[in-house]
Amino acid sequence: MTTNSNITIDTPLTRPEQSAVLVTGSIRLVGWLVGVYLVLTWATAVSAVVLAATGSSAIGQEASVHAVILALVSILTLVFTANLLRGKPRADLRLRIIAIILAVALIVTAIILPLPIWMLIGHAIGAVLLIVMLVVLWPHPTTSTGAQLSPDGILHTSQ
Repeated sequence: MTTNSNITIDTPLTRPEQSAVLVTGSIRLVGWLVGVYLVLTWATAVSAVVLAATGSSAIGQEASVHAVILALVSILTLVFTANLLRGKPRADLRLRIIAIILAVALIVTAIILPLPIWMLIGHAIGAVLLIVMLVVLWPHPTTSTGAQLSPDGILHTSQ
C-alpha cells in the first residue's frame, strides 16, 4: 500500500484486470462505424482529386482540397478507435471529441460550401455514421480503472 498525505492506493492502478477494456458488441460496432467512415472519406477524397485533376467542371478546387483535409483528419478517428480497442485511458473521450468536431464540420461545410450533390450525400452519410457512433459511445464510459475516491480522500481500487 502506498500512502501520501492526499491519496492512499490499495493496489496498483496498472493491473491488467483493472485497466483492460472489455471489447463488447458496442465497441465492435464503433470500430465498424469508424471503418466505414474512413473508407467513405478517403473514397470521396480520391474521387474529388481525380475529378479536379482531369479538369472536370463537376468539382471545384476548393471542394477537392476540403475532401482531402477531411480524409486526413479522419485518420484521427482510426487512431483513437485503435486506442479504445487497446484499452488506453481516455481514448473514448478523445474519440467522442473528434467525432463531435467532424460531425459539426461535415454539416456546416455541406451548408456553406458549393459542393456537388454526390459530396453532399457523402457528407450526410459521414455525419450520420459519426452521430450513430456517438450515440453508441455516449451512455456508458468504455474505459475504467475501477478506482473510486472515498469522501475522506482515499483512492480505492476494485480487485
